[in-house]
Amino acid sequence: MNRPGESASVGYGIVSAAAGEDVHALDDEGFDAWLGMWKSQAIVARELERALKRVGAPSLASCEVLSRLAAAPGRRMRIQELARRCFVSKSGISQLVTQLSKSGLVERQGDPGNLRVTYAVLTPEGTETLHNCAPAFLRAVRDHFSRHLDDADVDHVTRIAGKLITAHNETVEAPDQPS
Repeated sequence: MNRPGESASVGYGIVSAAAGEDVHALDDEGFDAWLGMWKSQAIVARELERALKRVGAPSLASCEVLSRLAAAPGRRMRIQELARRCFVSKSGISQLVTQLSKSGLVERQGDPGNLRVTYAVLTPEGTETLHNCAPAFLRAVRDHFSRHLDDADVDHVTRIAGKLITAHNETVEAPDQPS
């Protein structure tokens, strides 16, 4: 992080005279903590992407979609709910589902009772792909994230993540379990 007396926001070029606020008062240890979390998440995600690519697996975002569908009742979920759970925009999830559909890993199904609703449904090929890439993914999570943390660190990260999630009116989820 920063050396004592060094400002992260100044180092990252955030200072703006037009803002009308004292940015130095806003640049505190909380900003440094956020910056560390953001940077570490980006680095670990990049390493997970590389690990998945090495074994010919779909992208991290695609694996997240497959995992969410595998854990959903009937292995299907409304596209809107899938977007919310994967933290992807509606257009982003639509593009992901289209790519996964072209690969035969997911199917789109309409709801005959409500023509505005579309479901993403995991196919047997999608289940097999998820099953095949899971060991590489889990190994990469261990190698690039959890092995660097002791039990107390894991508890702290879990507690902090939970606080931040609930502070923004989202739900802390239990670990996904296959249905």
